[in-house]
Amino acid sequence: MASTALPLTTPFASLADPGPLSRALGEPTWLADFRRQAAEAARNAPLPNRARHLWRFSNPERFLPNQDPMMLGPTPAPPPWRLDEELSAAVLLSGATAQVVHLSQEAQRAGVVVAPLAQAPVQEFLGKAVPFQHGFLEALNAAAFRPAVAVLVPPGVRLEKAIRLRLVADGLSLPRILVVLGEGASAEIVEGHVGGSEGSQVLGVSEAFVGPGGELRYDVVQRWELPVTGHLTSRIVLAEGARAQVALASFGGTLTKVDTGVILQGKGAEVETYGVALGAGNQHFDHHTEHIHAASQTHSNLDFKVALAGQARSVYTGLIRIEEHAATCEAYQENRNLLLSEEARAESIPELEILNEDVRCTHGATVAPLDEEQVFYLKSRGLPHHQALRLIVYGFLDQTLSRLPEKTRERIEALVAGRLHGEVL
Repeated sequence: MASTALPLTTPFASLADPGPLSRALGEPTWLADFRRQAAEAARNAPLPNRARHLWRFSNPERFLPNQDPMMLGPTPAPPPWRLDEELSAAVLLSGATAQVVHLSQEAQRAGVVVAPLAQAPVQEFLGKAVPFQHGFLEALNAAAFRPAVAVLVPPGVRLEKAIRLRLVADGLSLPRILVVLGEGASAEIVEGHVGGSEGSQVLGVSEAFVGPGGELRYDVVQRWELPVTGHLTSRIVLAEGARAQVALASFGGTLTKVDTGVILQGKGAEVETYGVALGAGNQHFDHHTEHIHAASQTHSNLDFKVALAGQARSVYTGLIRIEEHAATCEAYQENRNLLLSEEARAESIPELEILNEDVRCTHGATVAPLDEEQVFYLKSRGLPHHQALRLIVYGFLDQTLSRLPEKTRERIEALVAGRLHGEVL
């Protein structure tokens, strides 16, 4: 199937000149130039080819903006946000604004920068992990993004408390996040997506760079309201000896596509990615992960679990790539899917691109219905049917969640509990 040409009609005609948007946001010249180059790339980019497996199960036209992506609308009042834990920083991204609502004295003394992206010295990093050549939707984000925030952690600074970013969906949202950790630095970023109403769309991009010996824990928690359609792209680049732990949790939205990856660029880099998704009704999840081993002695591990009820559908594609010059690497990938109804469907497509023979690499994938013997056993012990199902789902997800750090596990377990007791079962 041939790629579909970009429909350069309203609302995309405004891509011809991103200057008015940049001037309205008061941005520096280098950022205006970045938007101009991205807009040109978007104008010339085709829509993703549905013959490619990454888009076989999700129609890219459903992610096209339903309004002018360059138009600045009124900033709605964000929903209340009560900070319920001690944090290094908290940022509210809503409408076109990134508002830093908290920055601890510890972080300030250490020189941590948490600021709107246009005010941060990030020119050498912006667009390097997710270039606008990545695809049409990424180019569109690069040309029209807002709100946007940058987090810079100086070398050697190790933040004990998390940095929380709360991204509120409303109308058309094009958020962008950029994180840079210096050599030997350590931080946890919690990227939380909430909100939305009928017609809401989110096209988000996140980039992170971890310096030599640095450690990044990055959590992406998606809790959109059901009408939301969203596409999130993220990449983390690891330098020599750097480590990352990524936690993915998808619960909301009608149509969600997540394209996330880690590039192990430096010798000895390591990444662990753990994820859960719970779907019900007519929800459609499409998750793609990449672990790219671009250096020797790198290690990656991925465990992604999905439970589906009603007529929900999940697609998972996971790529492990080991470059030709990357020797003595280890990579593992596991995706398990639990179907709680006869109408739920799941596809799992693992991919291995191994260009070096001196490696260890394995993967596993299953799609399985509910074990009726387990249900019968629990019911025979006096549990009602719905409680038996919840217990089985808890057990299914527990192995993955138990691998997360305590704070991260507690946050996601609370959301899983709310989902199970509220809607899924």
